[in-house]
Amino acid sequence: MKKIIVFFLGLALLTNSALAIFAPRAIGMGGAYTAIADDAYAAYYNPAGFAINPGIDLVGSYQLNNRNQTIGDNAFALKGCFEIGMNPFAWLAGVGLVSSFAFEGAKYLSDKGTIKKNWGRSEKAYDKEEYAAEDVKEEEEAKKEAGEEVTHSSISRKEVVKEAAKEVAKGTIKVAKDFGKIAAAEVGRQTRHYYYAPGWYSPNYYRPSYWDDRYDYQEKEITPIGKAQFGGGLTVLMDKNDSAGQTSNYYTLSLASGWGEIAAVGANLNIYDIQLTGLTPTTRGFGAGLDLGALLRFSDKLMFGVNAKELLTTDIKFENGSTRRIQMGVNAGVAIKPIRQITVAADMDNIFGQNGGEPTTHYGVEVRPVYGLALRAGMWGEAKTAGLGIGVGQMIIDYSIIGGSYNRTQTISGTWKL
Repeated sequence: MKKIIVFFLGLALLTNSALAIFAPRAIGMGGAYTAIADDAYAAYYNPAGFAINPGIDLVGSYQLNNRNQTIGDNAFALKGCFEIGMNPFAWLAGVGLVSSFAFEGAKYLSDKGTIKKNWGRSEKAYDKEEYAAEDVKEEEEAKKEAGEEVTHSSISRKEVVKEAAKEVAKGTIKVAKDFGKIAAAEVGRQTRHYYYAPGWYSPNYYRPSYWDDRYDYQEKEITPIGKAQFGGGLTVLMDKNDSAGQTSNYYTLSLASGWGEIAAVGANLNIYDIQLTGLTPTTRGFGAGLDLGALLRFSDKLMFGVNAKELLTTDIKFENGSTRRIQMGVNAGVAIKPIRQITVAADMDNIFGQNGGEPTTHYGVEVRPVYGLALRAGMWGEAKTAGLGIGVGQMIIDYSIIGGSYNRTQTISGTWKL
């Protein structure tokens, strides 16, 4: 098992193949995923989702066409979530951990540069998926024409990541000590139950999927009722785009806590490492940002979600003195299950129209006619989407296609549920 995990981590850190951040399941549902996010892609859609569905997920996505056009990020995601039967104070402790994580993240942002709120600012902002090479090059040339001296100050990715990990680890270590023994007992119990799981793709409480209803058990002991969930993840995004003269590496550390899978909160610490290969010499830039998300599930039939992206930021600072602000956005969504086999969802991104941008809408539906099969359709703004999911053993294969300006981009992902 250790060798397999090491292999996946190595793949995440070394590969530049065409893996896509955008989850095929979410794309198939038109991107209406803020209230649903319950898998390893939760960092992108709503970090609170890491506290939903206990277990360990390893995910990789492959983009079948249109590489390096609109959807061109490489991605690997690891999610871990465990559940313990404790009183409500356990969840409050988890909220405290998320708060501590957010605080340490904000402290890191402060240590690495002037921390800034990312709302109510007048300067131009960019989506983090937008390329920076051309703008930074123009800014550098403008400085040279004005007679200003352009100097390059070396930035060490190793030192930046090392310091960030050190700060975030402080809160994590404390809680790990408090709950270590309880978590170990839960893992042992989950393992024993795993040996009795059916062979094809049957319901399994200890590694649930989107086909499962975790409240649909006669014994309260194996439902989320009265239990606290703690989750976290690592997301590594890589995109080498020679045509745009830029290589982007995004690292996201996530933490979340939930209570009975009714309410959950989560936070992301995003670290951006960008190399502008189109400039001479190659210019590196670093920046960071903090996301906060929340989920509220009144029942298994009605779910709400909100995700505030880049709530705090240091902006990306390049070695030649240029800076680039990552755009803030608040997304909100609702999902309804009229019957167990159908989920209907709607999202509105950038609901406050920040940075001069207009809100965008997303709509989607997922139909699960039989266990192990899901059919999807949606609208991503003006673009139509479709997709399907198939479960076999411990694997889930998801496929999606999106039209409109995305030119029928197709993606496929594999989720291994340990």
